[in-house]
Amino acid sequence: MKTVARWLFIGLMPWTSALAEPSETIGHIQTLQGDAYVQRAGVDQPAAVGTELRQNDRIRTGKPAAVGIVLTDDTTISLGSNSELALNDYAFEPKQGRFALVLRMVKGTFSYITGQIGKLAPESARVQTPDATIAVRGTKLLVEIKE
Repeated sequence: MKTVARWLFIGLMPWTSALAEPSETIGHIQTLQGDAYVQRAGVDQPAAVGTELRQNDRIRTGKPAAVGIVLTDDTTISLGSNSELALNDYAFEPKQGRFALVLRMVKGTFSYITGQIGKLAPESARVQTPDATIAVRGTKLLVEIKE
């Protein structure tokens, strides 16, 4: 019986460690003026220069405020005052040919400069807004969502 329990424990170990691992960092906050927050797993945390960002994070800025974000593929995102952006999907694995960038702009102003995903797999980059989904094919984009 001990042998069966030991093998069961060893067999389940990879699953438990995978579940316990935090998601990978997909970028960070490069610049910050004013107040901003990163919401992760439903919990708001004050943002700071150097704050690591993960898939499914939401970034909110106060008024007045501005945030500069750089993702691991060198995509650059800027948020203006009273803005909210969700990092819905992200994958940058060039060796495996895996690319994804889905950003959801909830409100405010947002600028985007293409990184490697937009250059290597432009069909994989999308920006969602309350009224439309934008397939990003160019190198720069500016969006303003009025309430």
